[in-house]
This record gives sequence, structure tokens and C-alpha cells, in this order.
Amino acid sequence: MRTDRALWRSAVIPVIAFIASLLARSQGGICDSVALATSGYDVSASVVRLSRLAAKPLPGGLAAGNSIQDWPQVQRDPQRSGYSPELLGADLEIAWTHPFQPEKVYPQVQAIVYQGKVFVGTEMGNLYALNAETGEEEWARAVGAPILNSVAAGDGRVYFGAMDGAVYALNAATGDILWKNQLMWRLGFSTAPTLVGSSIMLGGRDGTFYALEETTGTLLWARDLGSPILQTAAADDSRVYVAAMDMHVYALSIADGTLAWSSERLQGLAFKDYWPVVHEGRVVIRAMGTSNLTPGFPFAWFDSTEEWNWILENGPTIAAGDLTAIAEAMDAQDALISEYEADPAGFELSLHILDAETGSRDMVVVPHWGSQTMNGSTTPPCVDRDGLLIIPTYFVRSGWGRLSLESGRVIDILYDHRDGDGGTIDAGDRPAGMGNRDENLNVSCTADSVIAMHTQEGNANYTGVFSQDERLWRRLRRGHTNREMSTNTQGGGGNPASVAGGLVYHISYHELIARNVQ
Repeated sequence: MRTDRALWRSAVIPVIAFIASLLARSQGGICDSVALATSGYDVSASVVRLSRLAAKPLPGGLAAGNSIQDWPQVQRDPQRSGYSPELLGADLEIAWTHPFQPEKVYPQVQAIVYQGKVFVGTEMGNLYALNAETGEEEWARAVGAPILNSVAAGDGRVYFGAMDGAVYALNAATGDILWKNQLMWRLGFSTAPTLVGSSIMLGGRDGTFYALEETTGTLLWARDLGSPILQTAAADDSRVYVAAMDMHVYALSIADGTLAWSSERLQGLAFKDYWPVVHEGRVVIRAMGTSNLTPGFPFAWFDSTEEWNWILENGPTIAAGDLTAIAEAMDAQDALISEYEADPAGFELSLHILDAETGSRDMVVVPHWGSQTMNGSTTPPCVDRDGLLIIPTYFVRSGWGRLSLESGRVIDILYDHRDGDGGTIDAGDRPAGMGNRDENLNVSCTADSVIAMHTQEGNANYTGVFSQDERLWRRLRRGHTNREMSTNTQGGGGNPASVAGGLVYHISYHELIARNVQ
């Protein structure tokens, strides 16, 4: 039987959604609060907050084409912003979990939410569709080859590549295979599709980047880059940006695959995990590897009494969002950039920011810390509600900062001057939102929050939600129910949370965890 909550969603929510869409159009923004009505809030709570329905336009000129009920591809959009316009709040409770063991889910697989279902592929070659609200299995499809990344979904179809070298399109409602295009043999696909318009695009381990037509799977074009493509691509309206293992980034025309530009050979060991982020006319991309472009104090691991006295004195100012008022913090960044400009050859970079139009190095910014990672690449940023990039930052401990591409500086730290349990901070404590640097964490952004997820929830760093309104962290209790088939290598990246319809989805220890707003 359908629950009262399901009846509420099916009968009343469309009316609220329609009203919200009219408000959004009239105010030039998008509706960011329909989720209040679809996440278990009662009628009065939704009505009280109707005034905020169109309050938050997307940051940085991001396209507003996705339904607030969907997270249809990696990091929600082709730009890989990781931004949802939902008003989420920080008090999340576990709604349901779905263990996949004895099957394993590759660490980078992000839950994709589309048309009321959550899609997850496994290393055993099965694609599962779960009910987004209950977690119940709706269908499963075996393709016989490992699925090592996320799917993409649109127009009633689900698309993905597998290690058999084929790209598949399945009916999102039934799981029936609509088409299959065998593009290569032996090497296969370990990247997620990029869905723009009617094109499905993804790179192969054979070094070729492919574009297929969505309804038939017909190959539209292919571009041989001559080096394995192990990182998922990002795109804007006209170009797709692809990093290959030859350490070049390529900009290709979405229309026909024409090469718009190829970057210089960039520093780093590999472009293996994750994806670029396209934002404010720039391509932001991380290479696997370390960097010596790191400022000194206060961007450091605090040990001495002097350092702890400093944060005890300046912490309240930083917690209020006024890092730019702390001279030491801004001077340290300015000094490092000056050193780099005087002797670029003396530094190795791991964070590259390229002009999306030309491919030239657009700017050099400070946060090149090799933190929030173990045995792999540092996680890419998400774009927050103000258009700033949430990026790993070394400050007291390993945590998160807000990077301005306008100034090239970290202008805020997600710091609330409490210890990890929410108590008074003292010398030697691990602050809320912070922890060990050698842990795989990933971030997603919403209209009011930043969600930091450890690939192994409850492990040594901090899994939690930072409220940008309250400027407070709240720890999330781990959601997995067992650790079968697990290791602690944390290799292969991790998956940021997906946010859709008032629910937050994350995969930890081969188990999908759904949390709802309380």
C-alpha cells in the first residue's frame, strides 16, 4: 500500500511545485524549496516557507535545466558543479539503506537519481534501480561486465559504459536494454557519461573520446587522443573538456568533436580519478600528485602552544566568516603567490585552472594541499550558493575552505570554533568539520549547506553537514550496517553525496544510504 507520505507527494506536491515554478519564472531564479514539501515536512511548514521558493538562483551562471527531484549525472550537471538548489538544513537522519554485498561498488560510483529511482552499478556488472523513497529494488539488469562509474539519465533512459567496451541505454522505468553500442574490445570504459542535449559523451581506456546519439546509440563522432582516458569529462553548452593520461586537457566541440584547444602538458602524476569543474569561464582540474605551492602559518597543522593560542584568540572571527579580516591568513597567501610569480619553475602544481576559451593557464591559486585523500587524487570542489569553490584546506587540521576565483585566495574557512563533538574547543582538539589529511572525503553543495562525506562514513575524518546560514557543523552518524567486502586502502577516489527530492544519498562500504531532512 502507498503511505500517507506518498499520497501527499503524489496529490499535493505537484500543485505546490507548479506554484513554485511560476514564482521562479517571475523572479528570474529557480525554485529551491519545493524539496521542503517533498521531504516529509507538513503542510504548515511548507506554506510558512513559500516566500523562499524563488530566492536562490543558481551560482555562477549554472544552467537550471534539472528538476529539483533529480540528480541525473555526476555532480548533477555537465559542469560538475555538485550544487543543488534545495534548502536542505543540517539535521539529517537515515531513512533507509541498501547493502549491495556480496557485490562491490567502485568508490567513485555516485548515486544517480532520476524519475523517482536511484541508479547504482556494481563491479559484478549489475545495474540496480531502487525506489528513491523506500530503497526497495524496482529492477536489476546484468550486462556481464564491471560498471566502474556512475550512470547518466535523461529522456526516460539510463546511459553508462562498462568494462566490456560497450555503451548501454536502458529504459529507466523497466530496465530493458534499448540499445548497445560495442565501441571497443578488451580495454573498456571506467568513466561516467557526460549528457548534454541529445549527446552522450564519454572517454575510453583506449584513448578515444566518443559521442553517441541518445535515442539510437549511433556514433556521432570519435576523437582519438592517443592516451587512456580515465577521468570523467565536464562540459559547458558548446565544448566538452577531457583530461587524458598524457597530462593534457582537451577541449572538443560537442557538435562534431573538433579540437578547440589542447593545453600544455600539466604537472602531476596522472589524470585518473574524478572530473574537472567548469565554472566562471574556467576549467578547474586536479592531477594526482603532490605540490609545494602551499602557504605557511596559519595554513598548517597546529601543534605548538603558540599556534593554539592564536586560534583560540582568532577562532571566533574566523567562525563568523571573517577570514579576510585576519591579516596573517591573507598575507600568507599573498606572499606565496608572489614567490611563485618570481620563480614559477621552483614550484610543482597539482591544481590547474585553465581559461575555458583558450586552454591557457588562467591563474594560479593557493590551495594545492594534498589533503582529504588517500592513495589517489584530491577531491574536486563543489560550487556553493555564492559561486565560491569548496576546496580541501589545511588549517588547524585538514578541513574545507571557500576559494574565490576572482581573487585566487581562500577567503573563508568552514570553521565553527567548536570541537568535533560540538563542545568548547581547547588546545589539541580536533575541530568540528576537520580531521586527518589522509582520508578520502568529497563535497556537495546546496542552497544552504555543504555536505562532506567520508568514503567510509565514521572513519577518522569528519562526515557531516555545514550550515552556511548558521555557520555550524553537524556530524552525521555512519549509515552503513556492515563492512563486508571492505578494505581501508581508500583507493579509486570517492563519491560525493547526491541531493534530490529532500533526500541525501551516499555510498559507503558498498551500501547505499539515504538520509532525509528532519
